[in-house]
Amino acid sequence: MAATYILPLKAICNLSVSVVFRFRWPFALGAIPPQTRMITGFFTFFKNLPEQHRFNELYARDTAKKIKSTFKMKGESGRHLTTNPPFGYVKDEQDKDRWLIDEEAAKTVRYIFKLCCDGLGPTQIANRLRREQVLTPTAYKAQQRGELLPERPFQWAQKTVSGILDKVEYLGHTENFKTASKNYRSKKRVKTAKEERKLFRDTHPAIVDEHTFQVVQEIRSHRHRLTATGKVSIFSGKVFCADCGAKLQYNTANSFLANQDFFNCGNYRSNTGTCTAHFIRAVTLEKIVLAHMKRVLAYVQQFETSFVKREMEKANLKRQTSVEKAKLDIVTLKRRDEDLDVLFRRIYEDMVAGRLNPERFDKLSTQYEEEQKQVRQVIEELQSLIDDGEQEAHDLRQFLKNVRKYTDPEELTAEMLNELVDKIIVHAPDKSSGHRRQKIEIYYKAAGIIDIADDLCEAGDGRGQWRRERKTA
Repeated sequence: MAATYILPLKAICNLSVSVVFRFRWPFALGAIPPQTRMITGFFTFFKNLPEQHRFNELYARDTAKKIKSTFKMKGESGRHLTTNPPFGYVKDEQDKDRWLIDEEAAKTVRYIFKLCCDGLGPTQIANRLRREQVLTPTAYKAQQRGELLPERPFQWAQKTVSGILDKVEYLGHTENFKTASKNYRSKKRVKTAKEERKLFRDTHPAIVDEHTFQVVQEIRSHRHRLTATGKVSIFSGKVFCADCGAKLQYNTANSFLANQDFFNCGNYRSNTGTCTAHFIRAVTLEKIVLAHMKRVLAYVQQFETSFVKREMEKANLKRQTSVEKAKLDIVTLKRRDEDLDVLFRRIYEDMVAGRLNPERFDKLSTQYEEEQKQVRQVIEELQSLIDDGEQEAHDLRQFLKNVRKYTDPEELTAEMLNELVDKIIVHAPDKSSGHRRQKIEIYYKAAGIIDIADDLCEAGDGRGQWRRERKTA
């Protein structure tokens, strides 16, 4: 009886694919190979193939863990995880981890942010860039490398513009771990939550300033659909119903004149909805807001000191007291948090040394953990209160800075509206006096309602007539 020779697993794994097929080929022809003893080893190997698959699975999983661990260490150190820098940046030839501004591409990035500040959405911006024949990021990179341009080098997509407007990297920051895969078998990347990401500030030169970026993010938070006519209103997303809180929808048609476009409540549907119309002409709203804004700008620019004092007294007096108290309390709580860590270590050492029995240790450790959990929760709440107070002061300084930019404006622009106005509340019309009167409330950023000489904004009949009336007691 011939002896059977089985190759070791290591030797079999080292064989090339061509060798394996060379042994299998005679069987396909129906011939009996001369290397009978060696082929018997391959039969044994293929018989145990499912077990080998399990080895491969473990190997792939371990490799994926090592790669993921390497990327995590790199990302937590503040280094860029992306291979290619965003559009507008290039790698430094001396240091590949350092990004430099590509001025020609940066002009396009700044132009996109400016168009968004002017009230244009991603689709409209893409159409504008297409008409002006601005190279797409892919076409621009191909041009820089001396490669052949794509078939449609100016075909900007809405998704590309949205991606540029959302990138925090244009502020000079690095944001890592923005996407992740479910497991090592899947190549699909999914977006991670904000709290799971790591932000490292001032890691490279900024293309866009902080104020412009925040204005763009606020505009994009009020996203709205384009009308069928392609018209857009600078008030879209900023006008709200006083009764139900819904946004007022912009209505227009190709046959409408400029003074026929109007807003009405989003919950109103031909008297079948949950709210009334709150109808107001777009031209009426624009005249009221521009007139009120002129008076606010003139007042703030002329009496800035008294305005700041009044706003600080109105909004921050109570909060300022709370913030000062929170700053003192947070120091005490942080000290207690550190003391709890020390106490926990001491009782653990006492249990190991035999000075404290396990039952007593479990009881004390549970009490300390519960107290530490409560202390850290209060610390987070106090820190949030402190941050909000500091943010309010920053917002007021930014509001004053924006006010100084505009002196007696002749028209209301999208940039002016987005920088100065937070929201506009439209009330239902009042016809009790025999005339149609409609109250409008304008909330300015960091200041809220600014009542200049205690007067109200009121719309007339909704067809372009408007007026201001002094409050009556």
